[in-house]
Amino acid sequence: MGDYNNFAEIYRKKTFELEAKSRKHFYSLLPFNLKNSKILDIGCGSGQDAVYYNRIGAKVFGIDISEKEIEMAENLKVGIFSVGDMNKLPFNDSCFDQVTSFYALQASQNVERTIIEMIRVVKKGGFILIQTKHPFRTIIEGWKNNNKLNYYTSSNVTSRILKNSVILDEPSHTIMDYLSKEILNQAELILLEEHSDFPASEEIIKGLIYPTYMILKFRKK
Repeated sequence: MGDYNNFAEIYRKKTFELEAKSRKHFYSLLPFNLKNSKILDIGCGSGQDAVYYNRIGAKVFGIDISEKEIEMAENLKVGIFSVGDMNKLPFNDSCFDQVTSFYALQASQNVERTIIEMIRVVKKGGFILIQTKHPFRTIIEGWKNNNKLNYYTSSNVTSRILKNSVILDEPSHTIMDYLSKEILNQAELILLEEHSDFPASEEIIKGLIYPTYMILKFRKK
């Protein structure tokens, strides 16, 4: 994947500008009253979502692979942040009321494992809300940028985001990676949405309207 330590500053600035609309919709899908709820934000970046969660009264925890991003998040003083692996969360079972992830899970080498970990740490009946890169976008980008011709074969795909200011190399995933039997045995899928967010995402084929991200909302059984 791209090294977020190298472009943490520009990523924070550009995401505020270009992801504002999709972020507002993402927040609208959270439970109505989160005051005093414990929220874990996976791939929390520089803490911009944590700022919102803190403002509405939640107790915020965040984890991210980037030391620079975590340093920036800690400076906001809106929660407890740590550097860590989303596939091996350093938290006890059933210790959070809600778990969120905004545009981060696509960077996981094992999406199924990450979602299983998210389910593990949330309480029974708690929600897991995810916004992530759409696999259809991945196959289009892979075809154009990496000569990737097989949707079902995992390989790194080059993405250009935020008006081409950031270039990422991230693993490809299928929709079934996000909706495996093991995941659905442990959590109920209660929402799936598909959306486009040009120009935050690069438009690979001019005039072709396709989903660039999807939103998944689960409830732990």
